[in-house]
Amino acid sequence: MKARVLMIKKFGQPLLMDTVDIMEPADDEAVLLKVHGAGMCRTDLRLWRGEEPREGFSLPFVLGHENAGTVEAVGRRVRGFQVGDRVIVYAIWSDLACRYCRAGLYMQCRAQAIPGQSYYYGGYAEYLYVPSFRFLVKIDIDPVDAAPLADAGLSSYSAVKKALGKIYPGSLVVVYGVGALASYAIQYLRVLAPQAKILAVSRSGVKLRWARELGAHEAVRPEDLEESIKRISSEGASVILDFVGNEVSATTIKLLEPGGLVVLVGMEGKNYPIPVFEGTVWQYQIVGSNYGTISEMEEVVRVVRDAGIRSFAEKVRFEEEEVNRALIRLEKGEVLGRFVISPTY
Repeated sequence: MKARVLMIKKFGQPLLMDTVDIMEPADDEAVLLKVHGAGMCRTDLRLWRGEEPREGFSLPFVLGHENAGTVEAVGRRVRGFQVGDRVIVYAIWSDLACRYCRAGLYMQCRAQAIPGQSYYYGGYAEYLYVPSFRFLVKIDIDPVDAAPLADAGLSSYSAVKKALGKIYPGSLVVVYGVGALASYAIQYLRVLAPQAKILAVSRSGVKLRWARELGAHEAVRPEDLEESIKRISSEGASVILDFVGNEVSATTIKLLEPGGLVVLVGMEGKNYPIPVFEGTVWQYQIVGSNYGTISEMEEVVRVVRDAGIRSFAEKVRFEEEEVNRALIRLEKGEVLGRFVISPTY
């Protein structure tokens, strides 16, 4: 079928509206999704600028890996989904056959594809082809609000879950870098680890105020972090959730308590230096966290609904001018939460 899409045709140049052929389900497990919401992520910025080459990515291309909408058509071998269902799209399209997939760890599959990042066109479009219904999760919330859960909501949830074993009554959790992921992480921590003290870190005064509104007990600039940790906890931070991930944020490792944990989510830098002596002597732990499992995606949908977790989604009309303006604003950091492109807006 024909569908309108917003495409990258030249790196760093405005996205252009075009019409392309979208595959349709047949005698298979595929699903055609009518897109209601497609989140805009900083990864999209790097891909748009040509700074993050990915296997299976070539111009022209359609971005958008945070997608939600309604089922438009299903293949004959689809089970459990029907036309009209509201769904969110799990962003790791794996081979479903390797040992990682058999363990439910799709995000560790070597043969994975991510819509809007590799091989498959993403959701900056009216319709999205999903090769298997196994990459869908039903939702009973607004698809526009749900779209950011596919990455920002899931990645932050999985990171918080990895940290829970290190959190005890009165322990200190540092949330480094306040953006869309951190907005969810702070809310998850208040629900899943209410005994923890949350210290948010950002260079932006606006985002510091936002972090406090979300539930952080304190919010400080990076230059004030060390002094704040010493004031709150004599031992140091139990956990640092690093949503920046660069050489500067890596310097916070020394602020951990002995045996403390860094959960590394952000990928803004190229290197993450670890102090060898301190890291060895005090047995610091660093764990990478990328997306999460599809079971965790189902958990995210439930906790968002039942605990009243808020998505801060600013709708963007599916128009060249509006979407390109949002990209520039995202590049400048002029958004709290996520821009969500909505062809139904």
